[in-house]
This record gives sequence, C-alpha cells and structure tokens, in this order.
Amino acid sequence: MKRCSKCILPETYPGITFNHQGVCSLCENYMKTEYQGKEELLRVVDKLRNGDPYDCMVALSGGRDSTFVAYYAVNELKLNVLAVTIDNGFIPQQVRKNIKCTVERLGIDHQYFAHDHMKHTVKHIMRSWMHSPSPGMISLLCTGCTTGIMSGLVKAAQENKISAILGGGGDIVGSGGEPEASFAEGLMSLSANPRLRSLSIGLGFMREFFRNPRYLSNLRFSTTLLREFLYRFAFKLENHVQPIGLFEYIRWDEDEIMSVIQGKLGWKKPKDWQSSWRADCKIHLLKEYLYRETIGFTKNNELLSGMIREDMITREGALVRLEHDNKISSQFLADFLGQYEIELCEVDSALNRYKKTMTG
Repeated sequence: MKRCSKCILPETYPGITFNHQGVCSLCENYMKTEYQGKEELLRVVDKLRNGDPYDCMVALSGGRDSTFVAYYAVNELKLNVLAVTIDNGFIPQQVRKNIKCTVERLGIDHQYFAHDHMKHTVKHIMRSWMHSPSPGMISLLCTGCTTGIMSGLVKAAQENKISAILGGGGDIVGSGGEPEASFAEGLMSLSANPRLRSLSIGLGFMREFFRNPRYLSNLRFSTTLLREFLYRFAFKLENHVQPIGLFEYIRWDEDEIMSVIQGKLGWKKPKDWQSSWRADCKIHLLKEYLYRETIGFTKNNELLSGMIREDMITREGALVRLEHDNKISSQFLADFLGQYEIELCEVDSALNRYKKTMTG
C-alpha cells in the first residue's frame, strides 16, 4: 500500500492525492497550529470569576486530554471547576477509576449523567453492517453519543448556572488538541465543498440506506439517528454555554499530558488498549478494528500523521508506534461482541466477503 513520503497516510485515505515527490495533499496544504498563548487564555478565563460556586465546567470523559484539562483548570488557571461526565454506557472500568481518582485528587465537585442512546442500537447496527459491510457506515456505531454529550452538558450548565465549559478541543469544544483530522465524514460525503458538508453527508447516508435498508428497519435506531444528525449538524453549543478550547491557547504536548496525568492524578490506560489515546470508550476499539480491516488504516494513522506535521514525532518513529498501537486484542473484541450475541468469527466472515468484493 502506498503511503505519503512525509506522513503515514495511505492511498486509501478519502480524497488523498500525491505529488511527484510522493507527498500527500494533506501535508501539502497543512498549516501548523498557531496558539493564542496562556496570557490570552488568562484574560478569557478571568471574566469567568464572578463569585458563583463554579467558574466553569470541564467535560471529564476520563480520557487523557479531558483529565489534563481538569488538572490545568484547577492548578494553573485556579478556577472553581465542576467536572461533568457523560456516560454512554461504554466507559471501561479503569477509566471510571481514573475519573474517580481525578476528582478526588483535585478536590472538585463532580456531576454524572448517563444515557442509553447507544446501548440499545449497537446490536442492530452491527447486524445490519455485517449484512453489507461498508467503511462509511462504521461511524454509525457512535449514533447517539453526540446527542447524549450535548444534552447532558447543557443540562449541567443550566442546573448549576454555569456560563462556560473548558475542554481540550475537537468536536465538543472548539479546535486544537490532538492533531488528527476526521476521515469518517470523507468516507460518506458526496462533495468536498465545505459549504455543502451537512447536505453532502446526509445524501451519502441516504445512498447507503438505499443500498442496505436493514438499518432503518429498527424504529429506535431511526429516531436516535435523526436526533444525532440534528445535534451534530444543527445544534450550536455556544448558544447555551461558552466553549473554551484549552489547546487553542497552549500547545498540545502528548509527553507533558501523560507525565502530568500519570504522575499527579494516577491515570492508567485500560488493559486492552495499546495506546493511551481515546481510552474512554470501548466502541473506539471495535471501530478501529473494522476500519483497519476494510480500508487498511485507523484513526491512529491520522493522529500520528498530524504529530509528524507538527514536528512532535519523526515519520520513522510514527511507523514504529503505529505497528504497536494498531494491535487490537481479539479477546477484547470477542468478549465485547459476545455481549450482543455476535461472534467475532461472524464479523470476520463479513469482512472477508467485503475484501473479496474489493479485490474481485
């Protein structure tokens, strides 16, 4: 498989092209992150100190970034923080321990919301996907997560009269944070025009549903999907609470983050995770496995490629790390799928059928 000569993205990455030197279009068009600086961050957060019980809340998933954000908010910014955890039902046990340890060591209040938007649809989604595997539809396994996160954060803000939420970056709060792009939308989108993003993705899903109508045979899934689409593409968090992305202001530094959360907060990654990245949801490993087996790369390729562009790691080092991070425990997959009465061999059979259609 051809890879970019600068980063480690392969030729199967959606929309990728290569120049005569073998450098991919993402590297050619990349602009390094410009941070606004800690001084500007302090100016922003100083406006939050109004004497209320909480200056802001932190969305504490138990992952490495959100754990570091909580630490930084308390110890560096000296904010009165309310930690808010939105439980989608797939948080590993070790991550639950990490969350408990974090709030105890930081001495902050913690509010917990649980939702079941995903738990009741995973079996149906997997059975439908196995009937006709499609890389673009792997993202459906997260259907309901954004709905739960956004509704939970808004509820916490309203109940506690909090006007701002501090996060790392990414989908929930601003940009910045871990230097990864998002290929999932590229797999589904029918147009590269950013102005047509929502419409293009919606039409892409409609095409897939037409090809495999089994997905829509489940009413609960259909209604959850509709809500998810609205929350993802129409809902504006900033209309309810001010989002502040920590890594828009200070540099995202993986080594520093891991040193802080492991050394000062006792953070540990779950036993089935090779990487410390995205350790807060079991669904992530299943998706990584399906992506790896259908298109030959995972989200790890994106993360490490972004780190190469930001001069955080060498290409050679990224390739070595990728080999390690992309290993996924078969026992974990078997146990996880078994909870939904699905055998790993059934999934592998569906994957083999897909690979034959691609090579045939």
